[in-house]
Amino acid sequence: MENPDRSNGRSAPHPPSVEEALEFAIEAIDRGDLKLGNQALGWVLQKEPENPVAWLWMACTVSGEDEKRNCYNRISV
Repeated sequence: MENPDRSNGRSAPHPPSVEEALEFAIEAIDRGDLKLGNQALGWVLQKEPENPVAWLWMACTVSGEDEKRNCYNRISV
């Protein structure tokens, strides 16, 4: 019987780690794709709501001053 996790000799894709998703988000933001960066950071923050690096970068993806302030306020010092 064929392994259901393998197709054409390849293993099933695994979800990214938080670190991988954070790196992906930062690269997107650096390229100017703020929407994609924001979406990836949203995923990171669902997994780790208190991640200060994600909140710092999230502030770069929002336009409103209140939204930015909210992001900065989520970073514990």
